Amino acid sequence: MATLLIKAEDITKNTPMGGNIDVNKYLFVIKDSQQFVIKPILGTKLYDKIITDYEGDTLAGDYLILVNDYIKPILVASVFAEFIPVHAFMISNGGISKFAPENSQPATKNEVDYLAQTQRNKASVYIERLEKFLCDTDLPEYTCNQDNDYDVKPHRNINYMGGWDI
Repeated sequence: MATLLIKAEDITKNTPMGGNIDVNKYLFVIKDSQQFVIKPILGTKLYDKIITDYEGDTLAGDYLILVNDYIKPILVASVFAEFIPVHAFMISNGGISKFAPENSQPATKNEVDYLAQTQRNKASVYIERLEKFLCDTDLPEYTCNQDNDYDVKPHRNINYMGGWDI
């Protein structure tokens, strides 16, 4: 299983998402956000170092600041923004259905879009701060060349307004 840089409670404590939602319903969004939002910003070399240090519980200095102050808030906001438009849907052998609990009124598409966009806006602010932090620190994995031509090179000036940067 891929290493996740945030926990389910990080999302439920920092967004309107309730804690009773099955983690398995949004686990894939955390993985996707790390791969398609965080990795393109950091590049493969820095991303891999962070994952390795996180797994080994050896994050320190600027790397620890990077994860706690920038990466985690970006992930929380982007996971919520990507999950919220699809969370009411269930795909099973019987087809695609939409869940609507008793004594409730489903949100309109505009309301859901607004909720998701507010979180995308937050992610964009954190991404901008992350880029400034990366420019002001000397992290060799960010400034040097990637090991392979197929590695993701760090992107600068990413404007995250939804969707994935491939």
